[in-house]
Amino acid sequence: MKTYLLIVKVYDYETETDIDEDEYTEIFSNFEKAKEYGLNFINQKLNLYCKDKNKSINQCIKDKLVDYDFKIIEEDIEYAEKFDKTLEIFEEIEELLIYEPTHKEYILNHLGKITNICIRYLPNQKESLGQNTLYLKPNDLLESAGTKFKIGDLVKIIEPNKKLKDLSYYDYHGNNNICVVRYLPRRIEGQKYLRNTYALSEIDDENYAHGIYTWEFHEEQIALYDGPIEDNSPIDILRKILKKEIKINTETWNQLKYGQISLREQDKNQSNYYKKVLKYE
Repeated sequence: MKTYLLIVKVYDYETETDIDEDEYTEIFSNFEKAKEYGLNFINQKLNLYCKDKNKSINQCIKDKLVDYDFKIIEEDIEYAEKFDKTLEIFEEIEELLIYEPTHKEYILNHLGKITNICIRYLPNQKESLGQNTLYLKPNDLLESAGTKFKIGDLVKIIEPNKKLKDLSYYDYHGNNNICVVRYLPRRIEGQKYLRNTYALSEIDDENYAHGIYTWEFHEEQIALYDGPIEDNSPIDILRKILKKEIKINTETWNQLKYGQISLREQDKNQSNYYKKVLKYE
């Protein structure tokens, strides 16, 4: 039997006591009923607070005059009580993805839209309690997840610092706005959830390092690059290599990756430079 725990809080930051907090918590038998009650409560309180400030709800939130938490936790009680597999926090993410969760935490906005889904595994062992969590976006659960881009696509990073409360590779420290899709999101047999991240390769700042670096980004952090690129420019050569339009051996790729062979802008105009160093026809 599944239950749906609604937890909704509304905060007013302009009261005599600095912070005024209203909270409503209840358990429901289905998601939609929990959502309905949560929406009624949160909008009633937000309208009340924002009316006093003579501003819209969106403006009050933007100005940080009010805030809220809107969460619905789905739990299969029988499964959760029997779940006893020890999952270490640093083990491979694919191991986490093959299990049914003991909890799903849906994070919603004040309009009722799901913004994040937190998949939680709470094994019975006390030493592991609460350690294992996977953060998803709603689109990650669609059958089409992971098909938005192809290997070799040129993409731009639109939210480089957006974090999904997951692994550290969302911290992007590169300097370029154009990357090439190198790997697509991975799905292994038995997975119930897709880790919807793309591996993107870039040519790093020529004044810092001459190698090729690869970063992982969630689908929502990137978009197709639709601007012009010069034929046989460094990024175009990298794109052609990853699409296998230019075929190079492993040794040459490693030399490119570690900067022993350069795809720097200043080298591209040298006579037949790429053909010489990449050894292709």
